Formats: sequence, C-alpha cells, structure tokens
Amino acid sequence: MFVEVLREPDGSYRVTSIVAGGWGEKYLEVGNRIIAVNGQDPAKDYIVGRYGELERVKSLDIVNAQGESRHYELEPPPLSETLQFIGVPLAASFLFLIFVAVLWRSGRSDPSSFVLALFFLFTGAAYIGGYTTHKLEPVGTLLFRFLFLMVPVVFIHFMNMYLKRFNEFLLSSKWMIFFYACLSFELALLCIRSFVKLEFLDWATPLFTLFFAIPNVIAVIQLIRKYRKHRKGDLNSLFKLTLITHILAFSPFIVLYSLPLLIGSPIISVGTATAFLLVLPLAYMYMLMTRRIFDVNFVLNRFFYHASVAVLPSAIMALLGMWIVRSEGPSGIGITRMFLIFYLVLVILLFVKEALDRKLRQGKGGTSLDGNFERFSHNVARVMKRADLERALEQEIKESIRIPALQFFDWDTSVNEVPVEKMAAAERREMAEALRRKNEQLVPGSLTMLSRGACLVIGRRGDQAYLLWLDDKADHTRYNPDERNRLVTLANYSAIVFENLYLVEGLIDSLEAEMEKHGETPGWVLRLIFNLSENERRRLASDLHDSALQDQIIWLRRLETAIVDYEMSGLLKAELDRIKEGLLDVIHQIRETCNELRPPLLMEMGLEQSLEQLFTEAQMRADYIVDFQANNIGGVLDDEQTLAIYRITQELLRNADKHADASNVEISMFADEEAFYYRYRDDGVGMNEADAADSFSHMGLAGMKERVRSFEGTFEWHSRPGAGMETEIIIPLKPSTDFSYKEAVQ
Repeated sequence: MFVEVLREPDGSYRVTSIVAGGWGEKYLEVGNRIIAVNGQDPAKDYIVGRYGELERVKSLDIVNAQGESRHYELEPPPLSETLQFIGVPLAASFLFLIFVAVLWRSGRSDPSSFVLALFFLFTGAAYIGGYTTHKLEPVGTLLFRFLFLMVPVVFIHFMNMYLKRFNEFLLSSKWMIFFYACLSFELALLCIRSFVKLEFLDWATPLFTLFFAIPNVIAVIQLIRKYRKHRKGDLNSLFKLTLITHILAFSPFIVLYSLPLLIGSPIISVGTATAFLLVLPLAYMYMLMTRRIFDVNFVLNRFFYHASVAVLPSAIMALLGMWIVRSEGPSGIGITRMFLIFYLVLVILLFVKEALDRKLRQGKGGTSLDGNFERFSHNVARVMKRADLERALEQEIKESIRIPALQFFDWDTSVNEVPVEKMAAAERREMAEALRRKNEQLVPGSLTMLSRGACLVIGRRGDQAYLLWLDDKADHTRYNPDERNRLVTLANYSAIVFENLYLVEGLIDSLEAEMEKHGETPGWVLRLIFNLSENERRRLASDLHDSALQDQIIWLRRLETAIVDYEMSGLLKAELDRIKEGLLDVIHQIRETCNELRPPLLMEMGLEQSLEQLFTEAQMRADYIVDFQANNIGGVLDDEQTLAIYRITQELLRNADKHADASNVEISMFADEEAFYYRYRDDGVGMNEADAADSFSHMGLAGMKERVRSFEGTFEWHSRPGAGMETEIIIPLKPSTDFSYKEAVQ
C-alpha cells in the first residue's frame, strides 16, 4: 500500500505520506483521516501501532478532506502486480541455486566451496526476504535482516578460506567476533522493537545500514592493503581482480543510486543497481572452479581502450537524444542517464566488434591468420629433430593457408636447379636463378616472393640455406599482408628452433654412435641427453623471449605511435588496428611457448603446486577434467627427477587431448622411504599395445620410458581399445651406485 500515517493528539490517525506505485496512490490523499482498519480502531492494528504504516489491510474506512466517508474493500493484488515486486528476487534466487548446484557437483572437496555456497544461499534468501519488508511482516523482516547482515560476513569467511591456499587471510578472527557482535546487537534491537513501541529505538534502522556497510568497507580497505603489499608479487592479479570485482559490484549502487537518491533523482533504479551485485558470485565462482586468476591486465587494457573510444560518441548521442526527444528538457539527470546508456552500449559493441574482427580474419580452417600459434607452440615444445620441426611447420601452414604443395630443401649458389618435385625442369632452373640473384636477401626468417610461390628461409650456414618452398595458393590469389606477416613470424620462430636443433642433433648423433658400441644406453647417458635437451629448451625460450618477442614488441610500439601521431582515413586506421591486434596475439603466443619450453618457477613452487597450475591451464584448453591427488611427495625428488615427472605429465596430458579424446584423467603420486610412485589413468579411446611401435605418433611414449629408465625406474602401461590407458611409474629414491653423467662430463 505504501501509506504512512501519524497519530494525532486526539488519538485519531491521519495520512502523512503516500509513495508512488502503491495502492494508496489511487485512492487516498495526504490528510485523510483513518476511521477503521479491518473493521476496528486503527490503534488496535499491529502494523499501524508499531510502524505507523498501512499494510496487509483487507478493509479501510476513511474521511476525506471534504468530510465524506469512504469504505474500501481491498482484494489481493493480481499475480502480474505481485510479480513486479517478487519476480526479480525469485529469478536472482533461482540463479544463486544454480551456482550452489554447480559448486556442489564440481567443488565439494574444497572447504571454501562450501562457504561460497552458503554465501550464495544467504544472498538468494536475502533477495526473497526483501519482499517481506514491504509487507512489514515481523518474522520475515527479522529473517531478512539476519540474512542481509550475514552476507558480507560469510563472504569474508570465504575469502579467508580461499586465501589460505596462498598463505594469506583477509581479516583476523577478532574482526569476525566484532562483526557477529554487531549482528547480534542489531537483531536484539529489532526483536525488542517488534514487540515494544519505544521511540528511542527508531535509530535501529540506520544502525542496520551501518552494520552492513562496516564489514564491506573494512574488507575493501584490507583488499587495497593486500594489493599494495603484493603489487609486485605473484598475488598481484588475485587482489587486483578482487578489488575490481568489488568496485563493479558496489559502485553502481553507491554512485548511481544511493548518492543521487539524497537529492531525489537516482540515475538508475534500485533493481538495476542490485543486479550488479551478481558480479561477486560470478567472479568468485570462476576463481574457485578454475583455481586460477585470469589475466585481468589483458582485459583492463582493452577495456580502457574501448572505454576511452566510446566517451565522445556517447556524449554526442546523449546530446542529440535530448535534442530529438526533448522529453526531459535540459535536466542534468536526463542527460547523464542517456549518456550512461549509450556509453555502456558502445563499450559492449566495441568488444563485440573485436570478437567479430577475429572471426572475419579467420581462414577456411577456422584458424586466425593474425597469430593463433597455440597448436604450433605445443608441437614445437616437443621437437627434438629437424624432421619434427618440418612436420610441425608444415601442419601449421597447411591448416591456416590453403596451399596445394610445399617442400623443404637445402640450396646453395653452386646448383643450377632446385630439387622441387612439383616443378617442371624449366621452372626449377628459373627458380634457382632467381634465388641466386636474391642470395643476399636470404637471411633466416625472411620471405622471398618468386614467380611461382614463395620461399621461407628457415636457416643458413655460409653459402648453404635451408628453405621452405610454398606453392601458389589454391585460389590463385596473391599472399595478402596478413598471410605474409604470419609466414614471416613462423619463419623467425622456426629459424631460432633450427639453429638450436643443429647443435643438439649433432651432439645426439655422436652420442648414439657411441651407444651402438656398448649396447643398451646407460642411465647416466640418458640423463645427460635429457639434461642437454632441457638446457637447449631453456636456451630456446631465452632466445625467443630476447629476440623474436622483443622485436614484436618494438614493432607493436612503432605501430601504436604511427596510429596516434599520423592522420589517416578510417579504413586505413581500422586495418592498422587489426594488424595491431594480430601482433598482440603473436606476442601472447610467444610468451606461452616460452613458458612451455621453460616451466616457470618449477623448482621454486615445487612439483605439486606446479602440476596444479599445469592442470588448470590444460583444462582451459582441452575438454577433460583432471583429478589430481598427491601425498607425501614434498622434497623427495631431486631437481632432475622433478623435471622428468613434470615433462612426463605434460606428454600424458597431450596424449589425452590429441589422441585419447579423454574426458576424465586421474593422476596420483605418493612416496615412501624406498621409492616414488606415479599413477595415471584416463577414459580415452585406448589402443592395442601390440600396435604401439616406436613410430612418430608414439615418440612421446618412448621418451617417457627412457626418462624413467634414466633414473633406474620402471615404466609400465596398459591399454586396450575403448578402455583408456593406465600408466604406473616407480622411481627408486636410493638408486644403486653408478657413476653419474656429471662425473662423465668432468
């Protein structure tokens, strides 16, 4: 009804306020005298006596300003009108129940997920309970205030449990005791006020708002302190994300509703403001489910870019809208509201535009031509020979550009005919002559256009070059700038790998020749080979970071400067923006490859925590779920064994994704005084063990066996079609005395 009444000195009641949108707006006027409520004296009505309001009324008798008596029989409101009040709370509560179900299914083993589920339940129940406050129902109001005050407290409990895995906490137990004391005090006041009418308890309502604000404000202050403490550490992104989440959740309510409400003109409705609170559960559920913080800096950079671009168009559209509609005159609130609507729409549209741009820049095979190197990065990470590099490069090019033929070959200036099988003899001689003329331009990582196709320079030693010939495209069109940029990047990438492989292959060939003289390869030699391989991986990662990556960043900065400093047409600026986005993607993929080649902080973080991070990243790229259990493994393995287990796990995960098509992967490891035990199981397609020869497709299996054998361990695996694969590895912690590869090198 939304009608407030006041008791007069003579004992009667008079209408003092009527809120728009309620029943009273249509039938009552300020100043009407209330004669009877539900057929009895208004003073005997509980709600009128306790709260000074009309609510839950079935019949009403009044006397209007003209002295006329009126009698009203109030029917329950229609369902459509009721849904206006309870529809949004019901929808929000249903959404929170879905969150709880997802948490229960996927995160029941994590204690913090239980507390987060409680947070969702309290918040959803508070949404529903808010409806009872309009009805002035005492028990419902008491329950609502309890739930509402518990929301920030339960949230702090969740943050403390979540941060425990990082050896941090948000607030101490003393603060929690203080919050519970405030909550109990407020509820006690509410109970007293519900049964005893005391004027001095009228300040309980603002106190309720204060008790809700205190834990939220303190939590934000503490988050700011934590962010400042860890702004240069590993937890920088975690606390930055939590701060941004709180700002997005509470700022609209405070800045766009509460503060403007003080002057009587809120910019957005309370329903819209509270809808932003959904940012909290969504963000923290993501953090809990994935056990990972996404790159918030990457998103922020794009948001600030799009937000800055949208300011001027939003202001222009708001002014034009006011000029066209003229519905609110020169009202500042109206202009502000229209500006915010257009501004948010434009920011969203710019994000959509970015996604559409990437779709439009995709080739026939669905691979972005601007730099989606994820597949190539994974293939290069396990390259051990030049043939492997050729296969990975060929696969990447064929799946991104429609090329009917390509061929790798060695060439020097002394030959008169290139060994390209797809060409006729005359064409081979013509190509040899063209390469001879352009000999000075054949530097590693370059692209040379020819009368038929093009040549990528993968490596060079003196007068001899290692080239990749690419035929003309299948649609007979020229290579466009996007395709050329991609090919040059691949060539630079491959050139670095080739130079390192040249040294590694020579060393491996010498070692293999020595092994043939002695039969089975001793463990210390295997360890030497794998350590050399890891050293080359680290060196390759460093080269990629210091050369290719830095060059890409330099060109990106020059491109950004050109876009800002020079005037250009809209089409040219849009094309340069697309090229800029492509360079950003290339930079991101090179960084991912460096991390793949050189696992970051493996020795500092330890095996268990590094594997958890690996599983989180793998599950974001693949469709399987990893169930990981580790017990009593801290410090039992040395650095070489730790790296070996990490590489073996990488290979098993690749097999589960690329070949096994698994949906569930189980990995467990534990140790006793004698040995370290590692068990792997997936539910993939499986294979016949008899068919698993050491071909290229099973090079990973052979490599895992050799890694384990280098530590005098045992490697057993079992698989059959349709039954997945199981692997068991046992590495003795006290191997028999055998002179080590370090002694051999010395």
